[in-house]
Amino acid sequence: MFSGFYFKGIRFPFFSNSSSKAFGLSRILVFFLLLFSFSFSTFGQGENPSKQGPSDPDILFRIAEEAYKDRRFYKAAESLRNFLVLYPGNSKKNRVLSLLKDCFLKLDRPEKALEVSLDLYKMEPTGEFGLESYLEAGRLLAKMGEIDQAKQIFSSICRQSYSRAMAEKAALEFSGIDLLSDGEESSPEGESCREK
Repeated sequence: MFSGFYFKGIRFPFFSNSSSKAFGLSRILVFFLLLFSFSFSTFGQGENPSKQGPSDPDILFRIAEEAYKDRRFYKAAESLRNFLVLYPGNSKKNRVLSLLKDCFLKLDRPEKALEVSLDLYKMEPTGEFGLESYLEAGRLLAKMGEIDQAKQIFSSICRQSYSRAMAEKAALEFSGIDLLSDGEESSPEGESCREK
């Protein structure tokens, strides 16, 4: 039976003791060079986050926007709530709350949309965005049948001198409520609001 080649007394210079030690050292050296090159390339990626993709808040907000566009309002509302819990001080908080309000309106939850509108107003009570949210809160109260509270909100907007355009919109809402009321006289608050 044949079990391989036998070389009697023939020495190959490649496999001598001195060359095998040098060969082993060169393999170890190559191994460490490869190890260091891979480790520096992977650690180097984490040094500059601006070169990476979008941050976690941006991704979560984008997921919520896509769910809203796909008419999955419940999923969008859950993503937006998670955003508010995880990133309470984010610069996109106004946009998140505005989209959350729209989701609640689409889900036919006016009481939740009212809460969000009032939160938006509390964040920016003198700005255009905050007053628009307060006006929306008054409209929601009127739709829910809370006419007296809606009138209070509209008169409050009329008395504020921060935005003339918002005061005019509130006066129009006041006029609409007065016209829809059954045979009652127009309220003096509505008259004073329309005169300004």
